[in-house]
Amino acid sequence: MREYDLIVVGAGPAGSTCAALCAMFGKKVLLLEASRFPRDKVCGDCLNPTAWPVLDELGIAEQVRSLPSTIPRKIRFSVVGAGETEIPLPASNAATPELVIRRRDLDALLVEHAIASGVEFQDGSPVTSLRRVSDLWEVTTSLGESHLAKLIVASDGRNSVTARHLGMHAPLRRTGRIGLQTHIPHPHEYDGTLEMRIYRNGYGGLADLGNGIANLCLVANDGAMKELRKEAEKHYPVASAAAWRSITPISRATARNVAHNGVFLCGDAARVVEPFTGEGISFALRSGALLSGILNSGESDASVHLLKKEELYRWGHRDLYRNGLLVNHFTRLLSEHPRIAHSLAPLLLAFPELLSFLTRKVIR
Repeated sequence: MREYDLIVVGAGPAGSTCAALCAMFGKKVLLLEASRFPRDKVCGDCLNPTAWPVLDELGIAEQVRSLPSTIPRKIRFSVVGAGETEIPLPASNAATPELVIRRRDLDALLVEHAIASGVEFQDGSPVTSLRRVSDLWEVTTSLGESHLAKLIVASDGRNSVTARHLGMHAPLRRTGRIGLQTHIPHPHEYDGTLEMRIYRNGYGGLADLGNGIANLCLVANDGAMKELRKEAEKHYPVASAAAWRSITPISRATARNVAHNGVFLCGDAARVVEPFTGEGISFALRSGALLSGILNSGESDASVHLLKKEELYRWGHRDLYRNGLLVNHFTRLLSEHPRIAHSLAPLLLAFPELLSFLTRKVIR
């Protein structure tokens, strides 16, 4: 049984970022991941410009730019039965663009950088138990291994095993909606435009990953996904053998407490950013960087030290998300209520400057 300064559960953008920055500061860090890497995730694969400062802090911005990706120049909004409109995306700095990048490539790079920074990484290691042992946490994995740490970072997603085990998540009110995602060859005459489409039974997005591959995402209310998938497969030529990945629930209430007794929730484990406006990866990266900065700060009294860090993280986490998700909430409303979306469609399509304004609020 080995002891660490910090055990991070979940090697997505939030966990890998926090782990790497803490290791770079000199902490002994163990990063545990349930899946085998590299792996795909249900994700829109869009990297918002607000993510670049974190990638610069990690020192991997150039490596990210070198991964297979595309830079979308416009976005096409369409509503079944109501038409479509295209608007140019806001002009961005060439060094900090909106980027479409495959999630498995980005996550693999983040983990590789964490390892190079001194993090010990174990994939295929789902956490099975977490218990307090004196002033330390004991984490046991499915491999039968136990590890000790002073602090725990739970960045294991919206269905965080860690948060549920410790009662830090609010109970689910309802299953609500389902998300599906697959990668498909470019549809005929597809020009690489970022697409957002409101179907009769839900919402969908299409993003160009480069090399002739596109990311197709669908979100529907519980019970409507079968019909939505039929709509999407009719609109785009999706092969019957396409590998669809799913995730549920799409929505989850913000965690009851994002920091308690030496356990910190990060990324989707703390607050879910729904996959509508391409901001999820950015918020995950930024929350990981925020938490690492607080964990790396020093205090003379160890007991006050931890309580102060928890308080700082609660406030910082609240501020991070406070004013950044207004458009995300609006698109969630349209996704949950297709009838409202179809009622508003003529107005949205008739005034593309409104859509342009909303887009600028996201890609900033």
